Amino acid sequence: MSSPLAVADIGSVTHLKLNRPKVLNALDEATFDAFLVEIARVEQSGTQGAMVISGEGAKAFCAGADLDTVKRLTGAEKRRFVEKAWSTLDRLARSPIPSVVALHGYVLGGGFELSLACDIRIASTGTVFGLPEIALGAVPAFGAIQRLPKLIGQGRAAELMLTGRRFDENEALSIGAITKVMEAEALLSEALAIARQIAERPREALRYLKLALTNDIDGRLASNLHALISDTCHREPTYQAQIGRFAKG
Repeated sequence: MSSPLAVADIGSVTHLKLNRPKVLNALDEATFDAFLVEIARVEQSGTQGAMVISGEGAKAFCAGADLDTVKRLTGAEKRRFVEKAWSTLDRLARSPIPSVVALHGYVLGGGFELSLACDIRIASTGTVFGLPEIALGAVPAFGAIQRLPKLIGQGRAAELMLTGRRFDENEALSIGAITKVMEAEALLSEALAIARQIAERPREALRYLKLALTNDIDGRLASNLHALISDTCHREPTYQAQIGRFAKG
């Protein structure tokens, strides 16, 4: 079985690629475990100065949490899954190693939340963003509630989360959710170029700048709150019916 995260060190930049294209790179426990291992490895290496995150396959960077996992887990198991997801993305956001994410195709739910945990977001033309949780009868649980308002403002973030609507790369650029739009064939090379430029900067300065930039989020409180809310929402018959329709496209 292939790893859910393909890893390549390219000079002083580490490329982490979501590697589950058959399920649109959906996030499961193994993916979060792999992220934690690689973030720790990169931090301890002494040689890697930046990370690039992307997704395998033409259809999606990441379409969100793995629905098979969400449907299979109940009660405490589901709460632990949400806690792990939240803490993994928080670990990425708080890492002293800067991250650049290259977005394409579907960037939905937990996939969008993964991008929000990165420092710099660029996207290709044709990218589709969204936080559909509210339409399914749930709430964003992996950090969007904390990070998105600080990125684009309370009002815009509230509108996107309360409606659950999808939006394209041009709107994402206009509201500040991403910083650049590229043609698909140039996306990864641009992300690597930005990461290489960052990696060339003095490491201690980067470390302190990241500490200053990192949002002050109480991870333990937020992850436990989201886990409890998610577990309650996921028990509702409406959620079960909606997620079945969502899975069928």
